[in-house]
Amino acid sequence: MMNRDFPDGLQGDTTGPRAARFSAGHLLVVLRRHQIPCSIDSFSARGWTARLGDPAKGPYSEQVYFRTHHAAAEWLLEEAERLGAVARAGRA
Repeated sequence: MMNRDFPDGLQGDTTGPRAARFSAGHLLVVLRRHQIPCSIDSFSARGWTARLGDPAKGPYSEQVYFRTHHAAAEWLLEEAERLGAVARAGRA
């Protein structure tokens, strides 16, 4: 499925070695463009933290201790898809 947020190819294409489908920064821009609160940060030596949603206004998810910010971004996209905040990637 092609769209303006991921112009370089299929979102759900996972064939071959598992490389990042996008950059963490690009994902944050896309989610915020759609007014979806989110963040990826690292305040601990234990790793990265990803947050999706607003704890005061609705659904909120948080996952901690990602080894890389790319792993945190991958979880963030999967969680946004799971919650229905973004459309799931389809195969052509």
